[in-house]
Formats: sequence, structure tokens, C-alpha cells
Amino acid sequence: MEHRRADRRYERRVAIEIVNDGARASAVTRNISLGGVFVEIDQALPLGAKVALSFRVPTQPEPIEVAGQVRWMETEEGRMRGVGIRFEGLRARDVWALNKFFESAERLA
Repeated sequence: MEHRRADRRYERRVAIEIVNDGARASAVTRNISLGGVFVEIDQALPLGAKVALSFRVPTQPEPIEVAGQVRWMETEEGRMRGVGIRFEGLRARDVWALNKFFESAERLA
């Protein structure tokens, strides 16, 4: 049996803001799905850390604001390259906007 992720990933670069324990950082996504996001960031975020995320997609005027949890990290030669963050509690309107964003980007590809 083949193991698959629950949600398809889309290679999309979107500016994102991450708040962890009161510290705010700006970064860019490498890929995104309805389940979470991989963020290119050189700051270490602890595994399991609860974070607040905020980002915009063109299919919705308001920013998507969602809680998340750091699930994995990517390093290269001892340097932090990014983190995988699982979304916790996307709102229905945000799921709709993300699906429309993924569809519109696929048509352009």
C-alpha cells in the first residue's frame, strides 16, 4: 500500500508572517496545502512549537490567519533552511480561498 499525504502540496511562494512566543518573523512559503505549509526561514523554531500564521492569497481580500504547530525542520550543513508547519483550525472561508488559489495557479502552470 502506498503512503500518501492527506492533502496535495502546491509549490507556491507566498509572503507569510510567523509569531512564536511573542517573536515575529517574516518568511516565504516553498509549498502549501490545506494541511499546512513549508516555510523558508533561517531562524530556528522548536519542534512542536505553537505558532500563529498570517498570509494573503489573491482569492480572498482578508489575510488567512491560522494557528499551527512546527512538525519538522530542514537543515543544510548545520544551517536552518526551513520548517514544516501543520495548520490547526483553518476556517471554512480560508479553505475555500486556498482551493480557489490552487485551482487558479494550476490553470496558469
